[in-house]
Amino acid sequence: MYFRHSQVGRRGARFTAIIATALALALSGCASVPTSGPVEHHTQQAPGGSSGVNVDPLPPALGAGQLLVVEGFLHAMSNYQPDYAVARQYLTEAASAAWQPESAVQIYADGTLPAENGQTVMLVGPVVGNLDSAGSYLAVSQQLRHDFALVRDANEQWRISNPPDGLLVSRYPFSTGFTPVTLYFMDATGSVLVPDQRYFASGEQALTAAARAVLAGPSARLAPAVRASSSNPIGVQQVTLNDEGLAEVTLSSTGLSLGLAERQAMLAELVTTLSGFAEVNAVTVTVGGVTLANEGGLSELSAGDFAELSPDNTAGSRALFAVAEDGVSRLREDNWLESTPVEADLLKPERLAVRSDLTELAAITDGGSRLVLAPAGTAKARVLRTGSGLLRPDFARNGELWSATSAGVSSFRVYRDDVTVKVDASDLPKHPLVASKLSSDGSRLALVLLNGTRTEVGVAVVVRAGDGIRLTGWRPLEFNLSAGAAGTALDLGWASRSQSTGRWPPADVAVLQRTDAGDTSVIRVSEDGATATDIGPTKAASLTRLAVIPGRPAVALTEGGTAYRFESEFSWALALTAVDDLAYSG
Repeated sequence: MYFRHSQVGRRGARFTAIIATALALALSGCASVPTSGPVEHHTQQAPGGSSGVNVDPLPPALGAGQLLVVEGFLHAMSNYQPDYAVARQYLTEAASAAWQPESAVQIYADGTLPAENGQTVMLVGPVVGNLDSAGSYLAVSQQLRHDFALVRDANEQWRISNPPDGLLVSRYPFSTGFTPVTLYFMDATGSVLVPDQRYFASGEQALTAAARAVLAGPSARLAPAVRASSSNPIGVQQVTLNDEGLAEVTLSSTGLSLGLAERQAMLAELVTTLSGFAEVNAVTVTVGGVTLANEGGLSELSAGDFAELSPDNTAGSRALFAVAEDGVSRLREDNWLESTPVEADLLKPERLAVRSDLTELAAITDGGSRLVLAPAGTAKARVLRTGSGLLRPDFARNGELWSATSAGVSSFRVYRDDVTVKVDASDLPKHPLVASKLSSDGSRLALVLLNGTRTEVGVAVVVRAGDGIRLTGWRPLEFNLSAGAAGTALDLGWASRSQSTGRWPPADVAVLQRTDAGDTSVIRVSEDGATATDIGPTKAASLTRLAVIPGRPAVALTEGGTAYRFESEFSWALALTAVDDLAYSG
């Protein structure tokens, strides 16, 4: 549907003039933001891909010294082998019997090298991340100091008697030797699939590992927000992939005990997860000899067959709206130079939110002191909230309206069908709030907090239980790509990660950051903090706001009302001028 406005002529002409100005500037050669400056980033490969060349590990050489033995062991740990058989050859018999390489992974900084220290060999350096046995990543900042405690065996060969707990892998081999896989789990309402990022050793076994991880259930952090896993364990007998890209998953007969709804949820979770692998074109799931079919009767399925469950809310409008001096207009998706004025009872909105189905608009007015809800059309708007420091409102996928103030997370209020829902944020840090944004699936909330003189960015899990909402599972995101200078986070949202497979790309947190030098840039950070990419534009002056949603181009707005649209990394085009605010619906 298109909104209408009661003053179409005057406001439409005004907005057309604004867009014409932007077009004139673009044609005059001023459409691109300067993008010079240092860039540091890490980009994940698509599931099933590899961004580096792996060299098969070799067993220890006869007569190798202590340092060479440790170096060979570190290399062998960086390359997957069944049971890490080659790596075990560097250990004493007792150490090999006790070592559990797949119990965890410690990722240490590149450039950290083992060194001989007296009668032993040590590895000393910073640890940047940990991977648990389920493949969940946690960014950390720790110091590693590991003594490999080499001893001579019965053949007078140096062997390691003190291996690490799990694997020790440096950052670059981790990025090339482990495949990022997005698992999907049905939320408690059965209306959306919620992503859960994991990492598995690259190779043919990654498909099976991902299927087993789905059946094992969500991470402990995400578990409260999704459906409970079956109490009757279901085993993966095998996962095969044929030449046509059909992944055939065979499960144990215990899956037959599931009810119809549980079976359909499991089918959706497995199909959408395995469809994320670049080499997979379709998936079948067989349980106890019975091939499962979706509600339409299809058994060869892909993520597209579950589009209504997409966490990106692809069924929603995801339209871009702009606030100018004389009102609100909806921009045409394929041509921002054309717009339709919006008919709604809003006077001078300062921050805007639009419901996904386009039936309601919410705005902050009067110097951040009033939250107004306006139905689309001629119906009268009503004031939902008054106070100081009201922040940008936010509509959830299910129609909830979220509101908070700069006072902090305890100020959150959620309005659901004209009823105020209690929000328990007691698990979150008690700092002033700068900005917040719900993920498109509604299960996660990204926040910018003011911790003393610095900002802190993080993500909380949204748990809807009964008539209340609980914010829990706080995870701070550490990223610093600005030549060693800590930045100040100004705004944030959720953006799709670039991915060429055409599957469901995971949504990262996009953070608008200002450096101490005054440059502003958008940093795209994975929710687990494993990767961060500076996508520019560093030299655009005074960027203050960000409008972003998965599947649509990010837009950054300057203090003076100039909007820049993301085209590619460090390429942002001038899109609009004289704009007060921008917001995607949904």
